[in-house]
Amino acid sequence: RVGWDSVPRTIRMGTLARAFNAFNAVSVSDLRTLARARVPKFAYDYLAGGADDEVSLRRPGFDAYEFHPMTCRGVHEVSTRTTFLGHKNVECIFGAPTAGHALWAPREGETATARACAETSSASRVFALSTLGTRSPREISQHVPELKHKMFQVYVWKDRELMRDVLAHAKAAGFTSIALTTDLTWFGNRERDLRNGFSIPPVHSLQTTLAAAARPRWTYDFLTSPKIEYAMIRELRGGGASPRAIADFATDAFDATFSWKDAEWFRTQWDGPIAMKGILRPDDARRALDTGYDAVWVTSHGARQLDTAVPPIDVLSSIRKAVGEDAQVIYDGGVMRGTDVVKAIALGANAVGVGKAYLYGLAATGDAEGVKMCFDLLTAETHRAMGLLGVSSVRELRDFGLDLVRSRRRHSASSDI
Repeated sequence: RVGWDSVPRTIRMGTLARAFNAFNAVSVSDLRTLARARVPKFAYDYLAGGADDEVSLRRPGFDAYEFHPMTCRGVHEVSTRTTFLGHKNVECIFGAPTAGHALWAPREGETATARACAETSSASRVFALSTLGTRSPREISQHVPELKHKMFQVYVWKDRELMRDVLAHAKAAGFTSIALTTDLTWFGNRERDLRNGFSIPPVHSLQTTLAAAARPRWTYDFLTSPKIEYAMIRELRGGGASPRAIADFATDAFDATFSWKDAEWFRTQWDGPIAMKGILRPDDARRALDTGYDAVWVTSHGARQLDTAVPPIDVLSSIRKAVGEDAQVIYDGGVMRGTDVVKAIALGANAVGVGKAYLYGLAATGDAEGVKMCFDLLTAETHRAMGLLGVSSVRELRDFGLDLVRSRRRHSASSDI
């Protein structure tokens, strides 16, 4: 590892300047602006992009819901703690599993994100690691031993033995809950990646070289850090990965024939809490619970798979109604504000994952500070919105639910009658 004193002065000053800018960010949107200025275009577009024409990406759906606040409630303290997937009394906002953190933080990768979660007040934020992370479960546990709440995400691999090995590896590293991603058996058409010639590891083409040259601080970190590759696959199967378009990798590795029978088999492979991730229909949610899954995860994979699919927020309340009040429902999709978190909980979520938001923080600074900044901003906004609504806890917000958050479309239609 290169010592700080040996880093060229211009890069040291740039690092301090970007940290100063990040600390002055007052919203996730600010972090997104800083991220775009720090990382190469191919890395930014992989983070910020969606599928096809990115219609779903531009319409996350939260604007279709409005608050109907209560007054004279005497709320002077707010708690955003919840319980899900065996993680008790944790923050309701957590980082959803996302691949390739070393693209935005070459020196630390997912270790930076894990550190940010561990440094939350009382270390109460869940950290979720992707199978396609650039740091393995073993590395996370080794470098962030203080991390208390660890979730691991698994894809539906064609190689069933690999799936078993992945689960064993995660368990050995102290991960206690699993999210099975079922909406990536086919790979979405991500045209930004195609135009950028994006691959893992990044290929050294003229296009990517020019993009990297325009971001010297990131490039210095990249050139003086370990090779970017899928860490768990490296540890389990050995050898380094050659550059491949991620769409080609997914097509070869993931099982498009995965069925409910396979989902039932997978449930028997893990003796702890499991969520099925990729639910957008009430009937699928009920079937997942009937199959033995402990939670359903409502998501459209960050609008990166099927463009113009229904916004997850629009189906959340119907899924909650279908599974009942006692079932565990996790939500992610388009969350950029604390008000988005509050709407998701009011409409039925027990916990809310964010993806792009905290990755903007990671990309803005290249370390844990940007991730912490994102979580701090979202948590403060969530506290404020709950106080203004007149509720003091996640439980109370869920109890009042649809009385506090209503659909503008439905309300307008009923008013016209």
